[in-house]
Amino acid sequence: MLYLKLLPIIFFPVLFWIIPHPEGVAAPTWHMVGIYLAMLCGLVLRPFTDAVIMLIILGFASLVLAPGPLFAGFGSPMVWFIISAFIICKAFVITGLGKRIAYLLLKRYGKNTLTLGYLMMVTDTVLAPATGSNMSRSGGITYPIFRNIAEALGSTPDQGSRKIGAYLTILMYVVSMGTSSLFLTGMATNSITVSLANEIMKVDLGWMTWFKAAVVPAGLVLLLAPWILYKIYAPELKTIANVTEIAEQGLNDLGPIKREEKLLIVFFILGVLGWMTGSITGIAFIPVGLAFLACLLLFKVLSWNDVVGEKSAWQTFVWYGAFYGCAIALSKGGFYVYLVDVIKNYLDLSHLSEFSAIAVLVFISLAVRYFFVSNSAFVVSFYPVLFTLGMTTQAHPMYVALSLAFSAGYGALLTHYGNGAGVFTFSSGYVPQKTFWLLGTVMVLVNVLVFFLIGIPYWKLIGI
Repeated sequence: MLYLKLLPIIFFPVLFWIIPHPEGVAAPTWHMVGIYLAMLCGLVLRPFTDAVIMLIILGFASLVLAPGPLFAGFGSPMVWFIISAFIICKAFVITGLGKRIAYLLLKRYGKNTLTLGYLMMVTDTVLAPATGSNMSRSGGITYPIFRNIAEALGSTPDQGSRKIGAYLTILMYVVSMGTSSLFLTGMATNSITVSLANEIMKVDLGWMTWFKAAVVPAGLVLLLAPWILYKIYAPELKTIANVTEIAEQGLNDLGPIKREEKLLIVFFILGVLGWMTGSITGIAFIPVGLAFLACLLLFKVLSWNDVVGEKSAWQTFVWYGAFYGCAIALSKGGFYVYLVDVIKNYLDLSHLSEFSAIAVLVFISLAVRYFFVSNSAFVVSFYPVLFTLGMTTQAHPMYVALSLAFSAGYGALLTHYGNGAGVFTFSSGYVPQKTFWLLGTVMVLVNVLVFFLIGIPYWKLIGI
């Protein structure tokens, strides 16, 4: 089985080495296309883990191609920003600040199930700007707290799941993808999307531009989600009696607020302010994130062992650094321009209106989601094609980039494997797969309607 999975990874580089390069594309760029397809097959077929297969491909590719372009992605500030986002998220778990925020909100406002749903949404939203791994944020901080509340109220996966646990579980996934869409730094995949959009479509999509574009449509979906799911998947328990005791017990277990938590609060506020004022200060969101991490290390909120222990960050660094370096080489070599000319001969979207063209692109992005088990792998492998298609339309490049960027988040709701947060919440066992997919699809439709009927007109209104 292993060797069968390796065959396509070997086949494409050999094929593109044998086939003569077309006019307008240099031989090294053409050979790089074969490497790119090998990387794509590696991410989809996964004969080894993502990082390992990338290192294997890079190692053999460097024997026949110049190592510089192959390894250029590892020197990209965007790649290092993604690492910093993962590690910053870890700080909220290690210090206990994430749990403390949730318990304080719970103690003050958690009196009934619908309010509890909104509390979960607010908690995830508060943490989202500085926690770039939504799986770590939702799965490691927010959901465990609210699942503990459900179990304390007698709602377990095996008994009384519909009492409250099932509602909170599906809502957690919807909220997680909503907060991921609200902030550029709310999910690591967003940074990947922005880097590809900037490289291919030449749009200047920064942190504040993203937030201004998302705050109305994504904010509206977040406000509606607890209520919609409360209506269509109503929990049996409506009023909560002992929520104060649960919150107080959680706070007692955490103990007094620690020095590290206080420092994290300060750096968190400064980080968000830095991202919000980037257009004024001239400091982009990437340096702010890197400085955020630097402060955590300087003031010993995190240790070096904490940094190297965040395996998911370094795995992402390896596979995305390799893939992004390859994408940069293809862009600089003019391959995407060549691809535009080829695609136009088979799929002509140029005659469509701006609205219709964006709708087709978003529909394609949603239709293929069932074939991808990784949000990041989906974006890095498929979005260069969609962005390239977007260049052939009458649609404004920024609107294409934003529409696809946000659909990368809410589109994951179609399945339970579309994002790590979905895998985590579904595996709790509260919601059957059929129901999980059905409710997720409903929320995808809600997102599509909001972003198209409100989002795009709103972007035009504010001049994005």
